[in-house]
Amino acid sequence: MKRFVVTLAILAMVGCNGESEAPDAGPAIAEDKGCAGCHSSDGSESVGPTWKGLFGSRVELDDGAVVTADEAYLRESMLMPSAKTVKGFPTGLMETVIKPNSLSNQEVEELIAYIKTLK
Repeated sequence: MKRFVVTLAILAMVGCNGESEAPDAGPAIAEDKGCAGCHSSDGSESVGPTWKGLFGSRVELDDGAVVTADEAYLRESMLMPSAKTVKGFPTGLMETVIKPNSLSNQEVEELIAYIKTLK
């Protein structure tokens, strides 16, 4: 029985072509770093803007400017949260959660990749 379970576990980790398929790290990073506490992935209202449908959308900022939520915008928002605050959401709140250099470049890229999937 143990051999069967181990075989199933290996098959679950290996794709049909024999290459390893790592699970999407975005949701785990969002949970670990506290992002999911303020940003929903399903469109529900929360303390921060939802990530569902965010990528590629137009976002109105507190100062009246409108920007496109592209990779550059998302990266800047994660690394310098107060640079552009979305209209209707608290200014400076993310700085209390996201400390400088608390997200690695890899984590930022994983989060951006995750946000892109939330349509």
